[in-house]
Amino acid sequence: MQYQSDYVLRLIEQMGALIRMAMAKERSGSDEETYELAEQALGLALDIDPAVAARLSPRSLASVLELCNLDDRVIELVAEALEIEADALQINGGVLEGELRREQAKAARDLLDPRRAN
Repeated sequence: MQYQSDYVLRLIEQMGALIRMAMAKERSGSDEETYELAEQALGLALDIDPAVAARLSPRSLASVLELCNLDDRVIELVAEALEIEADALQINGGVLEGELRREQAKAARDLLDPRRAN
């Protein structure tokens, strides 16, 4: 049990560091690096390639997140990374791809809704 807790904390720390770096790159206008850092953060959390996850419908991505049985804090970081990707895509003209990422982020956050619990 302690090992799993340590793993989750380490995952949160690593994802948080990548997201902070992505946000710093976003402020400096480096959209490609912003996207890559956010994608790396997603790669840490998901059991599938982030490029594959990027093509999933919001509902399918939510199902993947449920199957991964992720800690709620990790799911929140996944949603943040998806929103950062959305910003980077939309700035570079990827309006549809950016909108998909926003919908995926919403689907991830919906998993955290206490009213959704069984």
